[in-house]
Amino acid sequence: MAIPQWQAKQTGDAAESRAKAYLLAQGLVFITQNFSVKTGEIDLIFKDMQQWVFVEVKYRASKSHGHAAEMFTASKRNKLTRAIMCYLQTLGLNCHHTDLRIDLVAIDGDQLNWIKNV
Repeated sequence: MAIPQWQAKQTGDAAESRAKAYLLAQGLVFITQNFSVKTGEIDLIFKDMQQWVFVEVKYRASKSHGHAAEMFTASKRNKLTRAIMCYLQTLGLNCHHTDLRIDLVAIDGDQLNWIKNV
């Protein structure tokens, strides 16, 4: 039985809040979250010194249906990349001349795993 959409949104928001708090504690500077365009969405945006960090958050309540990191597919990465290009354009930045990386925060139940440069 599928969970209601509002409950899935609450679960996703809670996972993003947890990831955000963790990355702030690691010294990253928060910029914004949930930047959305037709081509995709960026969950969290930070700066790490002068480098832009675009973060995808994936959550699984348990590992019985696979790990959260496995949910970051090539298709999702392509959508994220297009959203990043749109975000940078809004700031007048060129993606080829901007120091950036894509990180993944995979949360499996209580275990949080921060994977840099996915």
